[in-house]
Parts: sequence; structure tokens; C-alpha cells
Amino acid sequence: MRLRLLAFILLLFTFTGEISAREPFTIDYEALTYRLYTEQKWDSLLITGEQAIGEGWDYFYIRLRTGIAAFELQRYARAARHLEKARDFNNFDELTISLLIKSYLYSGQPDKARRFQKSLPSGNSNQAVNRLFNPMIYVEAGPAFSDHSSRFDQHRQQGNGLYTEAYLNKNAFYSLAGALIPAGSSLMINAAVSAMNFNKTRTVEITGFDSLSGNYSVRQLEAYLAPSFIIGRKIRISPAFRLSDVRYSNPLRSDDSIVARMIGPPRNTKYDDIAYGGEISYLSPVWEASAGLWSLHADQLRTTQASLGCIVRPYGNLNLYSSTTITLNQNDYSQSLIFSQMVGGKILPALWGEALFTAGNLTGSAENNLQVFYNAFDKTKNRFAARLIYIHNDYLRFSLRAQLFLREGTELFFPEPATGKIYYYNYQTLSITGGLTWNLP
Repeated sequence: MRLRLLAFILLLFTFTGEISAREPFTIDYEALTYRLYTEQKWDSLLITGEQAIGEGWDYFYIRLRTGIAAFELQRYARAARHLEKARDFNNFDELTISLLIKSYLYSGQPDKARRFQKSLPSGNSNQAVNRLFNPMIYVEAGPAFSDHSSRFDQHRQQGNGLYTEAYLNKNAFYSLAGALIPAGSSLMINAAVSAMNFNKTRTVEITGFDSLSGNYSVRQLEAYLAPSFIIGRKIRISPAFRLSDVRYSNPLRSDDSIVARMIGPPRNTKYDDIAYGGEISYLSPVWEASAGLWSLHADQLRTTQASLGCIVRPYGNLNLYSSTTITLNQNDYSQSLIFSQMVGGKILPALWGEALFTAGNLTGSAENNLQVFYNAFDKTKNRFAARLIYIHNDYLRFSLRAQLFLREGTELFFPEPATGKIYYYNYQTLSITGGLTWNLP
């Protein structure tokens, strides 16, 4: 009996020793990632590929498959990281180059994409990808409508006043055409011209003398120029300049010499508004930070504007993004703070939407590095805006934007001599613009 027990124990130790002497179980990541790639199981491939890389399986095909998985899952910043490594292993693979450029673009890093594309040897990228870096033209146009006249009628001062005067906005039309022109790997030139026509009414009532009202137009022609320089891989410097030619005429006439003196001579008025400055930005795959300083000159009023902004793409793509800007404006008469918040994201496979809210007086300020210059004089309290962007393909996209401005109108009213006062009331302006951008063939 003891001999049998001893033999059983020896057999058990021998079997255990054989198990412990075997090699540990290993995963063939090459075969596994290839199978997941052919089956298009992108979630599993991304997890498995990054696990393989962490365990030392770091070579071209593993990086490429992992980058493709991230690209298909629309995690473009993550895809770019793996595709950059894949290109380190193989400089000439067309698929890697094409996907890497698109990953930069789709993750909101056009400057990085352009710099990479310009660094490629001639013929090292296909024609379809190269077209993404041809000059891009953009156009935008649309009307604006206001309830200013009806609001004025509701809130105007009543009683036996001696003199009242008001300038009322009726409607407007805006048009713009511009181009983004690449000039080497580190320079992009943004140039545009725009035309605006604001239809207005001037009304003057002088008790015992006359009641006058006349329609007129304020016409603006504007030119914009902003070159952007990339320094290193993460710094962008963008000086900007804007010139506005403003023209209007006095619509009121009177044969009475006293009234004519009060309403001013019937003449045409012309002046130029000028804005210049720039911003510097720090670029990263999922966020950007910028700081800017500008000098704005609107009808002899000079305003200094400073701003801080941040763009965030939390998932490394444009499926969700936000932009926050804080602006400080100061001139000889006032100081104002403006807060702007935009949130955008993908709604449908080819449709994006954006919502924007602005708190603060936009009058005399500028936005987007002088791409917009608010040189009118009615105070803006708040703005609500929404935009839809339809992407037809990588080269052509359409947009539709609506903006609602909550503004403050004024009335100059003299209830008796030498006691004139400005009275305020609220009104709204709605602007609707449509546009397109197109990469030239």
C-alpha cells in the first residue's frame, strides 16, 4: 500500500513539473490584427492593436491597421498618432500618407495637414489628396430684417415735446467673396472683399415748424487680408488688416432756414473705418488656445480690443467641438466685456450643426481675427445664432446661418428747450446668410 502511494506522489510531481516547464501562452498579434482588419471589427482592432504595441509588437503593419481602426471609428487625432508611427516605418506607402492627411484635416488640424503635405516629395501623394490643398474660395450672402420701426412707434416719447429725432434700421443685404491661398508649407493667405447695404430711416419732428422723415442707405465696401504663419509645429501667428469704406447721405431737406440748420445740410458723407492687429495660437490635436490684440477705428472713435480664446475637440475629431472667447474692448468713453460660446457637432452623416451665444455689446468690436467688424453704433445686448453645414464631399460644402441680435435703439427728445435727453428701447434684427466653400481643381 505504501509503495502505491509513493508511486502516485512521484507521478503527480512529474506531471506538475512538465506543466511548469512549458512555455507561457503567447498571442500571435500579427494574425489576430490581420483577421480583425479583414472582418472590419474596428473596436476590437483598435484595442488589440494598442495592446500589441504596448507589448512590443511595434512595426509598420500593426501601426497601420491600428491607425485605420481609429480612423474608421472617427477618432482622428488618435489615428494620426498611429499613422505617424506607421510612416516612420514606411515613408512611401500611399494609403498611410492619404489617411494621415485626412486624419489631420478631420481632427481640425488643417495647418498640420498642409505642412505635412508640402513636405512630401513630388508625386508622393495622390491627386485627390493634393486637391485638398489647392486654393479654396468661399462666398456668403444674405438679407437682414429688423423690427426697429415698429418698436420705435411703440416706445417713442409722448407729449408736447419740442424736438425729437431717431435713426431707424429697416433691412440690409450682405455679400462676401474670399479665398484661402496656400503659399508654401508654413504660410496661408486669407483675402476677402465684402459689400453691405443698410436701408435706414431718419425721422425728425420739430413742434410748430415741421415733421420730416426720409429713407437713405449706408453702403460699405470692405477689404480683408490675413496671412497666417506656422512656426515650428504648434505656433501660428496671424496678423490681420481690414479697411471699410462707408458712404451715406442726409435724406432730409427743408426750405425753412431754422429747420435746415437743425437737420443739417443735404450732403453726402464718406469716411474710412480701419482695423488692424493679430493673434497668436498654440495648436494641439484636441485643443487650441489663442490670444489677440487689435486696434479698431470706427468714425473717429478708436477702440483697443484684446481677447483670449480656446477651441476644444474632446474626441479628437469634429463630431463635437466648442469655442469660447472672452473679449475686452476699451475706448475713451467706455469699457466692455464680451463673452461668446459656440458648440458644434455632427448631426447626420454629412450634416453638422453649430449654436452660438454672445453676451455683451458687439458695437465697435471685431470677431475671428477681424473677419467681422461691427462698426455700426446701436448697442447690441445679446446674440443668438445657429448654423448648418452640409459637406457634399471633401472639396465642396454648403452652409446656412441665422443670427438674432437683441439691440438697443435711441431717441433724442427735447420736452422743452435745453433739456434734451436720450431715451432707450429694445428691438431685434434677424440676419440669414447662405454660403459655400470649394477647393479648386
